[in-house]
Amino acid sequence: MSTAQAVAAKVDGPSREDLVARAHALVADIDARAAQCEADCRVSPEIVDRFKAAGLHRANQPAAYGGYELGFIPQLETSFAVGKVCASTAWVFGIYMAHNWLTGLFPKQAQDDVWGDDPDAVVSGSYAPIGKGSVVPGGFRLSGRFPFSSGSPGAGWNLCGVILPVGPQSKPMPCFAIVPKDDYTIDWQSWNPVGLAGTGSFDVVVDDVFVPEHRVLRIPDAAQGTAPGADSNLNPLYRVSLLTGVAFALSMPSVGAAAGALEHFIQENRVRETHGAIVLGGKQIASYQTVQKRVGEAAARIDAGRTLALRDAEEAEIEVRRDGASSMDRRLINRRTQSFMTHEAQTAMNLIFDAVGGRALQHDHPIQRAWRDVAAVNHHISLNFDAVMSMYGQHAFGLPLDGQY
Repeated sequence: MSTAQAVAAKVDGPSREDLVARAHALVADIDARAAQCEADCRVSPEIVDRFKAAGLHRANQPAAYGGYELGFIPQLETSFAVGKVCASTAWVFGIYMAHNWLTGLFPKQAQDDVWGDDPDAVVSGSYAPIGKGSVVPGGFRLSGRFPFSSGSPGAGWNLCGVILPVGPQSKPMPCFAIVPKDDYTIDWQSWNPVGLAGTGSFDVVVDDVFVPEHRVLRIPDAAQGTAPGADSNLNPLYRVSLLTGVAFALSMPSVGAAAGALEHFIQENRVRETHGAIVLGGKQIASYQTVQKRVGEAAARIDAGRTLALRDAEEAEIEVRRDGASSMDRRLINRRTQSFMTHEAQTAMNLIFDAVGGRALQHDHPIQRAWRDVAAVNHHISLNFDAVMSMYGQHAFGLPLDGQY
């Protein structure tokens, strides 16, 4: 039976709509904790527990371990809803959901290691292949400092990027090695940023740890839809390209944050008047055509980003169910959308922030936090607008590609 014909067994669990509704039920509590989340530089254990109790981490966890295999739409809609009140929490939720899918791409034995004793385990990770590994019987010895391991405080495992000699003729290849929490330490002084502070993206430090061969995943296999996990997880979802599953988790929090900022701006300025003693004093802010225009433009940019993300994630799943693999065209369209939606969210955010006035400069104002968080999302290398759009242009012209796809 071909990959395209393979059909996974029906999974018992909530519908997409039910799971997204569970995410919405958490929003009020997340909103109340957003400032503390930023101050603590991590999502609270209580919120992580509520995330798990709602089953959100199971959205794309393999069914063999209690997962729902629902596809990427619940992940995106959760990030959007939560991102409206706290981009950091949305980022961590998205990472946990995406990484439970990504862990399903590892060999079956690695999945057993992660979820055999704890089906509720979630995984943090650092993507850049900067770790150092040496070959030993049965696997590798791994050392390195792995920065930007988002969600590390609440995770039981960490994905570590490393170059290992696992290609043809032992050619070095970029890989993920998945390491249990007992085998690494978190540098609690390594994360104190201006934006996305609550993501807990601390450095994870691994010092000469043994990683069995089955806990290594070659990144090109994950990108091309040929990862070994697809042999045990028959749902075509596990043949979707790596940067479809993961990079949408990175981009959607920015759209949610911009949407939340816009809603807050509208509510705050429905009847508010300016207080300028010299310029524009005593006039209703909502009456200015320039403000109205900013609201319309920001809303359109936010809607465009969200709509494209939902469309392209769905199209990626449809293509893999039909053809058994993600085409180069689809992979490049997804990368284009991920970068575009993040860039548009920042443009929308700037439109709002530039009109909100001096009150938004206070640290307790949610719009300034959203402004910083959206800017931080745009600094992620996987979403760099110039690089990703240039890569899409290279593809359009039939030139060699220079970038991640």
